[in-house]
Parts: sequence; C-alpha cells; structure tokens
Amino acid sequence: MVALSLQVTLLAIGAYLLGSIPTAYIAGRVLKGIDVRSYGSGSVSGSNVWHSVARWAVFPVGIADVLKGLIPLAIAYYVLNFPIWGQGVVGLAAIAGHSWSVFLRFSGGRGIATLFGVLALLAPRELLVFIGVWLIVLAIFNSPIGALIAQISLPIASWGFGEELSLTLMLVAMALLLIAKRLMGNQGIFALISDWRHVAINRLLFDRDIRDREAWVRRAPNEGEGQPKGRLHRTEKDATENGK
Repeated sequence: MVALSLQVTLLAIGAYLLGSIPTAYIAGRVLKGIDVRSYGSGSVSGSNVWHSVARWAVFPVGIADVLKGLIPLAIAYYVLNFPIWGQGVVGLAAIAGHSWSVFLRFSGGRGIATLFGVLALLAPRELLVFIGVWLIVLAIFNSPIGALIAQISLPIASWGFGEELSLTLMLVAMALLLIAKRLMGNQGIFALISDWRHVAINRLLFDRDIRDREAWVRRAPNEGEGQPKGRLHRTEKDATENGK
C-alpha cells in the first residue's frame, strides 16, 4: 500500500506538471505575440484562443489540452494498473495543473478539455452524459450554464450507473474543482472587485464577469501589451460607457 501511494503521488506530480503546460498561452505568444490572460475572457484555454488569437489554432490547442489529461491516465490505467481512486487522484492533478498552472503563477484555463481526456479512460459513460447534457442545455437555453449543469451531472450519472463509490467521489471532486475555477477565474472573486457578489453570480451563471458577452470576449488590455494587470474586471456600467 505504501508503494502504491508513492507511485500515485509521483504520477500525480507529473500529471500536474504536464497539465500546467500552458498550450493556449504558448499559442498566443507564438502566433500573435500576446498574453491571452489579458484578452477576452482571460482564460488560458482553447475558447480564448478562438476569440483572441486564431480560430484554426483552437484545434491543436484543444487536442493538446485533452492529451494532458489522457496521457497520465493512460499510464495510471494501462502501465501501473492503479485502482480507481489512484486514477482519480492523477486525473484531479492534471485538471488542477491546467486550471492553476505553476508556469503562469497559478493562472490557467477552465479545465474542461483536460477533464475530457481524464474521463475518456476513467469514466467514458459519464463523459458521454456530460457531453449530452451540455449540448441539450446549450440547444435549449443557449447559455454557458450548460457546462455547469453538465459538471454537476457527472457524479449523478456515476451513481445512476451503479459505479463504485470511489469513482463517484472522484467525480464529485472533479466537478467541485471545475466549479471552483469557474468562480475564481484567474484573479479570484475578490481581486479588484467591489461588487464581488454580483460578479460571482455572473461567473456561476454565465462564466464571465459581465452580462454582455461581446464586450467580454473582445476585451483588450488598457495598460500595456501582455500585462496581467491590464485584465481588470469591467462592470456592465463600464461596457455601457464605452458604447456597448
């Protein structure tokens, strides 16, 4: 048991470091010379690459982000034959690395693409439920809340399928991790925000700080190229005053 715990710990550290490789940030620097954290949603993710860098680049970035979850899970599953809880810990580490990259002072992406890579091996049926719920809610409401509902559906689907308790608990942990990232963003709820309650509600329901989606995805820094300080939170009043 001690040897297994050590193996899980070491692979989890490796998974975190692999997950921390900021593919969207690299794409922004290489293709456009920008820090994607200072543009659009500020997320180090494929969706922000789509809006702020180049649409075609979302595909290699997205594939790389999925592989950051798939590769360590493949090692845990096929090579080291970890039990479910060990695979879950490795998957959580990979998602955490993508969301809070050690190479970007713990900023990062939303973790969903890396979650896909993890679930492809850890819980493929639950992954299908996740995608299905997300697409159905998106089609009905055309709202980012679909991703939130899909995250909540993961442990519910696991329980419904009669999976072992350790898997259900790991999916609860993954859902909570993604929801925490959704609420915190890359600057945290409290950073530079006077009306944090209002912003937290917007982040939870719309996955952004303001209601105006176009104003949010098209933001640019005000204080110097590529500086994180340029990614100040804008209120709806700010957007209105700038013609939105």
